[in-house]
Amino acid sequence: MNNIYLNILYGLLLGRTYILKANNYIQIIVKIEGKHTSYMQNIQTKLSELGYCSSRLPLILQKLVKKGKLNKFMLLHTYPSNNYLELYNKWYVNNLIKIIPTDLNLYFNEISLAYWLMTEGKIRNKKLYVNISQFSDKDKKSLILFLETKFTLEKINLTNNYLEFNCNNIKKIYDIIKPYIFPSMKFKFII
Repeated sequence: MNNIYLNILYGLLLGRTYILKANNYIQIIVKIEGKHTSYMQNIQTKLSELGYCSSRLPLILQKLVKKGKLNKFMLLHTYPSNNYLELYNKWYVNNLIKIIPTDLNLYFNEISLAYWLMTEGKIRNKKLYVNISQFSDKDKKSLILFLETKFTLEKINLTNNYLEFNCNNIKKIYDIIKPYIFPSMKFKFII
């Protein structure tokens, strides 16, 4: 796997993206949910250009969410590869529990941060929120420390399993990841 692909995967795997391992069959399932189908197409195009999935866009479905609203979602399947076994062993324990890998500092960079926040970030009240409920309390604390240190961010709050980035952090993050932001996602970082 090339480094750019690994950087993207490390960002996506912090969210709802997961590694499917069944018998001798291993692949990445990129789960993207939201209103912006253009972003879903951008992700699929990027992974396809890198050679890790089909150039054919997967079906974009809709589901009912809070207050009777409809959200679009896409499940993008990469090509199966045994190369994902090493990633699987880093990101999962006991074959089911997702963890923060110990090599996050090697592969999580500006590209990773951009893909993670474009996919998982939600803007509300001039703050950026990211759900990290799938991780243990220990992993949540280590992730916060890692982000604050690596990107020299102000204190990141943890509120009800959501990381909370304040206005100053959003501006700093935007300056760091601006080259990697797809046009349809710029709204998440302009406050």
